[in-house]
Amino acid sequence: MLKLLELFTLGLIEFCIVRQGEVKIVERRGKFVRVATPGVQMLLTMWGYGDKIGRFNLSRVVQTERGPLLQIQRNVQTISTKMQVDDYPKESIITRDNATVFIDAVVYYKVVDPQKAVYQVEDYVAALQKLVQSALRDECGKYELDELLTSRDQINHALRTSLDEATDPWGIKVDRVELKDIDLAEFGNILAEQRATETRRRTAITEAEGHKRAQILRAEGLNESAVLEAEARKTSTVLQAQAEREAKLLRAEADALALVKQRKAEAEGFQMLKGVFADGSDESRQLIEVLRVLKASELGAELANGQATKMFLPADIQTLFGLVDKVRQPDA
Repeated sequence: MLKLLELFTLGLIEFCIVRQGEVKIVERRGKFVRVATPGVQMLLTMWGYGDKIGRFNLSRVVQTERGPLLQIQRNVQTISTKMQVDDYPKESIITRDNATVFIDAVVYYKVVDPQKAVYQVEDYVAALQKLVQSALRDECGKYELDELLTSRDQINHALRTSLDEATDPWGIKVDRVELKDIDLAEFGNILAEQRATETRRRTAITEAEGHKRAQILRAEGLNESAVLEAEARKTSTVLQAQAEREAKLLRAEADALALVKQRKAEAEGFQMLKGVFADGSDESRQLIEVLRVLKASELGAELANGQATKMFLPADIQTLFGLVDKVRQPDA
């Protein structure tokens, strides 16, 4: 259908089809006219003196057995606006501590302004590769080898920011940059030995600290044990003294109570005897006097045993002795 329309116009107009995700550059006598977007585009060719699709030399990254290589393509008419992923060859990088490593990076980018991409730079794919190589050397050279292995996220962010700013005048948007592999080469064995040495050193330090801590805990345990034992002995002595004191107090209270009861019983006995012999007869008075003499004899026995230090005698002691003689005479 399109060819038929071109025949009707006798070559004055041509038609081209642009696929989705691609654009074409329309030029007129070597000058940019417009960007042909996806769909059917009409070109005013004017028998070769009008519009035509521009042709450019662009490279593309191809994967080979020796790794990714940059291949030049000539007379390219189509510019892709899709997200492109290029895996670039490994680059030799010298770190801040003079270690040589090989790093390859993967770059995610897309063309957002086709006019700038083909007119502001010659072969934007090859230019981006050179820019990535330079940015890798600059950014990774700021780190030492140990830091380089643990700072991938920081390096990726810095590379993306740097490349995005550098390619903005080219109409290219860098979306992501990833460090794919870090080859340590001969420094790998050196780094492994360093890590093994550091691990042994930390293990020795940990064991020494553990031994030291165990000795400290053992000494603290012995000290606390001695303190607790001394406190236990002290508490036991105090409790024993308190028990003995309480026992003595209880015995004294018991003795005093027994003595009081004994005296009370004796007083009650005397009162009962007094009530029995309260008739006032001579026999009653004589029996009462005999009981007093017996009590006095008990007091004498206590004085002899050393349990009494004083003895009180009645004033009429001679009368009592005479009464005793009278009591004994009937027996004789």
